[in-house]
Amino acid sequence: MNTPEGFLLLDPATGRLRFTATGRRALAPRFARVGIDVRQLKTLAQARAAAAEVAHQELMAAATALKGRDPALDAVMTELPEWRD
Repeated sequence: MNTPEGFLLLDPATGRLRFTATGRRALAPRFARVGIDVRQLKTLAQARAAAAEVAHQELMAAATALKGRDPALDAVMTELPEWRD
């Protein structure tokens, strides 16, 4: 099974996954920023969990960067535990 983006190949018989060169170029730097080596991801479940962690860390970084810049955004986001100090 190929992904539409061409980032990974998945063998449906074994469940083994590997990133294509395109996938490694696109994703490896983002994953590495949170300490994940895409070469170590061998299953779709591992890749999904890693992608979820990357997204979470990127959103947390964005929240940190945006916090305090816009009072209206702060007012909306203040209910989230991640937004509070």
